[in-house]
Amino acid sequence: MSMNSDLRARLERLGPVRDAAPDRLLSGELVPILLRRTGAFRDRITVARRLRESGLSLRAAHAAVTRLARDDWTICDIPADGSIEELAHDLAPLDVAVSRSQAVVASASTFLTAVRERHGLSQRAFAAALGIDVRTLQNWEQGRNRPDAAVLSLAALFDRNPRLVLDATFAPAPDAALAGAS
Repeated sequence: MSMNSDLRARLERLGPVRDAAPDRLLSGELVPILLRRTGAFRDRITVARRLRESGLSLRAAHAAVTRLARDDWTICDIPADGSIEELAHDLAPLDVAVSRSQAVVASASTFLTAVRERHGLSQRAFAAALGIDVRTLQNWEQGRNRPDAAVLSLAALFDRNPRLVLDATFAPAPDAALAGAS
């Protein structure tokens, strides 16, 4: 019997359960969190209960635990007042690490300029590496416009692993010898 069917069987023994909202009322603002398996992950029911206490519906908690078991990670939204720090503390002994979304950079222009300069790139080369127009980058760096969170995440990824971003942005050029032979 697989771990997932064991969880399903244990839940079925509890009888039918409706997907009710959590007992305590939490705010409507949701915060995405990343859950990662760090070990054997045996006590899935307790993890699901704890996620429910943090504001997830029973259905959402079950889906999160199922994906966590299958893929070793999942992203779910909990209410902003669901106490991420307490959740992280409670889930750590259950072989689950909790990470929250990184705070949006206060000064995107300073951040982007610092990443570009740290890698010794011109604005044109950095824009090409990120797959964006150079004028757009210039507007961001000069504070005329603000990039969205996805661009800031891509820049942070580039800062940590430029090769990964470059491999995703650029495709190998066809071999000239092979192209001429066709």
